[in-house]
Amino acid sequence: MPGSSSRFSFLHWPLNPLRSSVIREPEDRQLESHLARATYSVRLLRYWWAAQAIKKEAAASPHPLTIVDYGSGRGWLKRFVGPDVKAHWIALDWQPQREWLEKAGYDEIHQCNFDAPLPLAPGRAHVIAALHVFEHLPRPGYSLHHLGEILAPGGCLLGGSPTMPSPVARLRQKFFRRKLAQGRLARGGHINSLSPDRWQNLLEDAGLVVELSVGSHFIRHTGNPLENSTLWVRANQLWGALFPSLGSEICLRARKPIIHDQAVAAWKPQRLATRKHTARTLIAATAVAAVLASIASLFVASELKMDATVKTVLDHHLATDTNHLLILSHQAFDDLHHNPQVTFVDQVDDICSRLDSLPPDTHVVLHENHFAQLAARTPDYRVDSKLNAGLNDFYLLRRHGQGTPLQHFISMP
Repeated sequence: MPGSSSRFSFLHWPLNPLRSSVIREPEDRQLESHLARATYSVRLLRYWWAAQAIKKEAAASPHPLTIVDYGSGRGWLKRFVGPDVKAHWIALDWQPQREWLEKAGYDEIHQCNFDAPLPLAPGRAHVIAALHVFEHLPRPGYSLHHLGEILAPGGCLLGGSPTMPSPVARLRQKFFRRKLAQGRLARGGHINSLSPDRWQNLLEDAGLVVELSVGSHFIRHTGNPLENSTLWVRANQLWGALFPSLGSEICLRARKPIIHDQAVAAWKPQRLATRKHTARTLIAATAVAAVLASIASLFVASELKMDATVKTVLDHHLATDTNHLLILSHQAFDDLHHNPQVTFVDQVDDICSRLDSLPPDTHVVLHENHFAQLAARTPDYRVDSKLNAGLNDFYLLRRHGQGTPLQHFISMP
């Protein structure tokens, strides 16, 4: 079994241009836009990281792997892994995008509730990839327990999520719980805050041993010229290795141990040994932090503006699907104020009242926290797309056509 607890081991993994490291699908405009705008889109590094880890598992295995993509989305992970890894791929999702998953070549596709037992036999999986799923789940410990059951002894789980230091994470978790109790958070949104320590405890409780726990990057801004530089990406990864809780996103590899019967009673999962930073490491960390912090200041102003990908998506909808957009005012969309096809409102209450005077095919752009109010007035709206606008996540909603019914996103108090 491959495995090293060195937090710097992944810095030696090959970092080739991402656009040449993934099976391309021209119709997938979302992925293609990321690949076109940067050689090493930091937003896509989670798939690069997991793909490299899977390739190492496959190289060390005497038999083809069974890989479970837990929260499979459009199947980007399999496309990053590529055809060289011979494996049986299983997609699990609460609403599988079957057309994309079939194009990617998944062998099994299951619709399932992650807050319930999974439709797979115990010990079925050699690798489970759960990338940015657990921050959305109501009971992450419960869900991890079931993943531990379907993981074969010696198999590994690859996890990832947004992360932050434990004190900040605890405060944020209290905020999430309060909003959930008030019915003001949408199901499927971020409802968990996962620090490296919390991940460690959850994985240990599920009977898994953490082998690798690192941050992904210090800062990202897709499309910035720096994301064409290998040195920039490696500097971000070095930061994440030195300071996992400050790495924006965390990447973990945990393994289910092979336990002989006589050792079962005595076995306990062991925490990663605390690393004592040498003077050389502290000097390197200080230097990296100074460089990254100085460059970060260049991004703050531009990060508040509308992402070019968002503009492309909205322009496409205006050209093909609708004649009008209704947007809750936010500085991320300031560039659209002069577009006659766009109406802005200042208050959430104004959204429903203005809909009556706009064309019936009007699409709405708003934050997920406002779903409940819109659904109460017009429950026929569907979620079409997620828009990463500056530092916020917004959603494009439509009345007709494909999409997830809005009611599926509403969290009941």
